[in-house]
Amino acid sequence: MLDLAVFGLSAFMAQVLTNLDNLAALLALMLVSGAKRSVFGFLLAQLIVICAAMLVALGVDDVVPHWAGYLGVIPLSLGSFALIRQRRGSDTQADPHLETGASIVVVTLLFISLSMDTFAVLAPLLADSAPGYRTAGVAGAVLAALSLATLALLGAKSPLMTGKLARRLETLVPYVMICAGLYILSNSWTDAV
Repeated sequence: MLDLAVFGLSAFMAQVLTNLDNLAALLALMLVSGAKRSVFGFLLAQLIVICAAMLVALGVDDVVPHWAGYLGVIPLSLGSFALIRQRRGSDTQADPHLETGASIVVVTLLFISLSMDTFAVLAPLLADSAPGYRTAGVAGAVLAALSLATLALLGAKSPLMTGKLARRLETLVPYVMICAGLYILSNSWTDAV
C-alpha cells in the first residue's frame, strides 16, 4: 500500500512540476477571461492529457511488451533539450495571448498545447507500471491538476504567484523530465528479467 502511495506521489509531483508554466498561464488568463472559464479549460485539458497518457500506456503493452521502459528516452531527450535551451537563454516559448472572453474550447486547446511536457512524462511513467500502479499514478496526476487549479484560484490575487518565484520554479521542469526519463529507463532493465 505504501508503494502505491509513493508512486501516486511521484505522479503528483511530475504533474505539478511539468505544469508550472501552465499555472503561470492560468493565473494570467484568469485576469483576462475570468476564473471559471480559465480553470474549467485548464482542468479539461489536464483530464484529456492524463487520459491520453493512460491510453498510450495501455496500448504500449500490446504493441511492444517489455519495451515500455524505453519510452523514458522521450522525457529524457525533451528535458535535455529544454535544459540546453534554458542554459543558452534561447527559450522561444511565447507567452500565451488570448482575447478577452475566449471560449472554453480555445482555453482548453491552449492548455493542451502547453501540456505536451506533462504527456511526455506521464505516458512513459504509466506505460512502465503495473495496472495497480497506473491507477495510483492517474489518481496522483488528477489530484495534482485539482491542486493546481485550487492554487491558481487562491493565488490569483497574490503577487507571489505571478512574480519571480513562479519563474524560478519553472526552471526545474527540464530536471524533472530528465529524472523521470532516467527512472523509466533504469526500471526497464528489471522488466526484461
